[in-house]
Amino acid sequence: MAQSSCSQIIRAELPDLTETETKIAKYVLENYEEVLQLNVSELAQRAGVSDASIVRFSKRLGYKGFIDFKMNMARDVIPEEKQFDPVLEQGDGTDIACRKIFGSAIDVLNRTITLLNFEAVHKAAVYILNAGKVAIFATGGSLVVALDAQHKLMKIGIETIVYPDVDMQLMASTILGKDDVAICISFSGSNYNSNACMQHAKNNGARCIGILSQKNSPLTKLTDVVIYSAYDETIFQSESTSTRIAQLAIIDCIVGEIALQDYDKFNRAISDTREAVSANKY
Repeated sequence: MAQSSCSQIIRAELPDLTETETKIAKYVLENYEEVLQLNVSELAQRAGVSDASIVRFSKRLGYKGFIDFKMNMARDVIPEEKQFDPVLEQGDGTDIACRKIFGSAIDVLNRTITLLNFEAVHKAAVYILNAGKVAIFATGGSLVVALDAQHKLMKIGIETIVYPDVDMQLMASTILGKDDVAICISFSGSNYNSNACMQHAKNNGARCIGILSQKNSPLTKLTDVVIYSAYDETIFQSESTSTRIAQLAIIDCIVGEIALQDYDKFNRAISDTREAVSANKY
């Protein structure tokens, strides 16, 4: 597998593919670099097939799934030195590398505030404010953002559940009810386990909030409100620190909006939580 490029594998398999798989294969080969920027739902729509067909096609070629398929496609066209961070060049000095990374973060923040839906931020804040219970679902790098959200919501007195273990997330999602709120933080909106949690929550009548980067993803079909962050235009966007920073800023916006609804109440909660942890600090 490692000795052949992704495009070579597709061409070698073409004679044995089904009609649906052939449609996908031809679209991928004719639009190779464009496909690198698409999520599973976007590719399915453009190829005229279902999301599940894209996943099956990826596995048919020997990959673990669509993300694994795209990562191998990327290795065909993206230079190795660009795969960690697209702005860095071999030979960059420390100062240049730092300025480039900071510049990327600033750019993504600026693009995020430009596209930010303020009505969605307000709606998410109202849902959380009125929730009986708040549960956040995320995996990988998005879990870091979820834990930060938990910390900030707890600081203003809103009890929030975040479980790093996927099985615990799945169990927690099944006991949410119509008075509760489920939040999913994701880059692609295509994480199977996170979306399964949101489906459980939705089935039980909970309000569902999505914080993600890619539009037209499976997660958007499971949410009552969705808030988008900008991201770096590269196949490895989901690993981008700048995307995480933008999502952290969105969390700050939601928490700030909640606090402004009853400033005195939440200010007291901040004082109480600060006092509770003060003994651990010099």
